[in-house]
Amino acid sequence: MDRKFYRWISHLVRDKPDQATIRPFTVTGQQVQTRFGCGFIRNNRLIFSAEDKRQLRRRLMDEIGLDPFVTEQLPESRLEMAQYHSNEKLANRPVSGDQVFLNSADGVIRLNGREIHLHPESLTSAALLCLSSSIRSVEHRTIVIVENLSIMPLCHSWQIPCIDRQALWLYRGDYKTGAQAKACHDFIERFGPNKTIIVFSDMDPKGLEIALTIPFAEYWLGPSRNMWQHLLNSKYASQIGYDTQSQAIAYLLGLLDSTLLSATFRNLISVLCDTRSSFRQEHTYSHSVTLELIPIRAK
Repeated sequence: MDRKFYRWISHLVRDKPDQATIRPFTVTGQQVQTRFGCGFIRNNRLIFSAEDKRQLRRRLMDEIGLDPFVTEQLPESRLEMAQYHSNEKLANRPVSGDQVFLNSADGVIRLNGREIHLHPESLTSAALLCLSSSIRSVEHRTIVIVENLSIMPLCHSWQIPCIDRQALWLYRGDYKTGAQAKACHDFIERFGPNKTIIVFSDMDPKGLEIALTIPFAEYWLGPSRNMWQHLLNSKYASQIGYDTQSQAIAYLLGLLDSTLLSATFRNLISVLCDTRSSFRQEHTYSHSVTLELIPIRAK
């Protein structure tokens, strides 16, 4: 039993429950037919009678306590799945899929109508890893999406006058840590409307792609435009990073002539492509590079 298997059965039993259903011959369909001993194959098609579908419903209800006619997908969380099945990992969403990593420059996170003090003066790396589903409201006007985990603890010491000092910093996530990119996107989908969304990323193709794909993102935060050429041609720039981001480069080039992007952002894409170089957030911090908010889209 896995998520795909369960969903296939759910779609089957919900389709005209009092009539026979014909399905194309697929691996999943054959697995259902073989495992539960119902249905038959004719002319390379799978055929399930109304009684077959009733039997499938009963078998799944006996096995996991869920009615596939009523519940189309397995539960989202592993804790909820554990109520029904010995394999809690059957849940639609892994643990990391609901975790977000948060911080705030002033050391206070404002969620669910309360203020959570992180005390950065005593522990500068302090931040909050929490379940996104437990968050009902966000009392920050600005949300900054941060690409690199090493940058997250720096929001307390990094003076960035161009953004709201009370901005909520949200880690974009990766496959290695407890917070994943999908959880970040889901969080912004829920709370992004009517907030100022800023993407703070590397000055490289992937960083700009992130800025363009985060929901509701209005600004990219990075080195001031008058520093681009100097930084991208400096000894601290990286050509290796640029060369390994071919997919992101292709994505950016496809948008280079778009009138939907601001002229400044299109110019940044052009500069990156011309210099074939990139400049990372860690170097931006280490060399005290002046930062600027760049509009992503044309007004």
